Amino acid sequence: MNARPLTVAESANLARLNATGRRSVLLFITSTGLEKSILDATEPMRKMLLEAKMHDFAQQMQGPEHKVVQTACFVHADSSDETQVSLYRPMTKQGDPRFWFSGLPGYAEPDDVIAVFVKDRVLHLLNLTRSSLADGDFSRFLLEGLEKESRKEAIDLLEKLKAIARQGPIKAVCNGDTSIGRSIETALGIKINSSRNPDYHGIELKSGRLPRLGGQENRANLFACVADWSLSTCKSSKEILEKYGYRRGPDMKLYCTVTCRNQNSQGLQLTFDEARQLLREYHKERPSGDVCIWPLKLLHVRLSDKHKETFWIDARAFKKGSTEFFELQSVTHTARPSLTQFDRLLEAGNITVDHLIKKKVTGSVVEKGPLFKIEKNRIAELFYGLPKKYRIAG
Repeated sequence: MNARPLTVAESANLARLNATGRRSVLLFITSTGLEKSILDATEPMRKMLLEAKMHDFAQQMQGPEHKVVQTACFVHADSSDETQVSLYRPMTKQGDPRFWFSGLPGYAEPDDVIAVFVKDRVLHLLNLTRSSLADGDFSRFLLEGLEKESRKEAIDLLEKLKAIARQGPIKAVCNGDTSIGRSIETALGIKINSSRNPDYHGIELKSGRLPRLGGQENRANLFACVADWSLSTCKSSKEILEKYGYRRGPDMKLYCTVTCRNQNSQGLQLTFDEARQLLREYHKERPSGDVCIWPLKLLHVRLSDKHKETFWIDARAFKKGSTEFFELQSVTHTARPSLTQFDRLLEAGNITVDHLIKKKVTGSVVEKGPLFKIEKNRIAELFYGLPKKYRIAG
């Protein structure tokens, strides 16, 4: 799949489309595709068509005589133009599924990003690159949302956080990167535990430090998920550490970020295997051998279970002497993650994996991850329903 990170404007348009509750699949338009009038029907596209009961490529025979033509729509600022989409499997290349929208060169240019979604059993195309959906300029048929009133538990939680903020800075209950989350949960009366379940009546809490003036926005934790050792070349965190770790003082460590975008300093990189529905991690010197493998289905379950509803809490951190304090600033409320967008953000490198493996002098190996993290400015792309942001500073 051709993919790239979305621009700020494209991301805002996608977030607004997500707010309607509609699932969409992104097309990254290339000059070759426009010239040859060919688009690959990727697995997310095939799945969306199948679930909408519009087309099943698996049952379609090869050849032009088996081509299926359906109505589609190009979406504009205040209207939509009807067109046609051709769905077919060519005789060449094992009949890899293809599709094409008549008139697409007049609607998109190379490097444009288009969101394709189903409405009333018709495929609609929205050009995220050349639209201004986020500015509210589009016809109301797109904005028939699934936005719902917040649950009582969410309202109660928001009021509790506001009350805590009014009391002034929170004193850290421990040290380290996790101290902000632990300190806020302690202030809320939540017992610290290692459960994978959401923290507060089904609501997950994710707390982060705001960057210092001029600093970069931090990534936010999504969830932790160990690889499927039965599929992986390495069979444990200990084996990964022994092969790719480094020594820091008396300890052996592997603290690093791995992404689909490029290799890190340890030579590790992720690759997105859409055909087999796997996320693979490999080393540059052994590209044919996987370090770790995660089935996408496993990651989807973890994401869906953890983030049915989430409060993303931002706080300003400062120190008095050696003690850290946190001033609560804002909360962003999200619900219902999009698995399609999760896969895209993972492949584009906006969602990353952090290894946090350490072997102590005693010989025991501790793994605090692997942690799947998302760039904060991409959070709105990941969820359906319009993210709601509340200022809670005291």
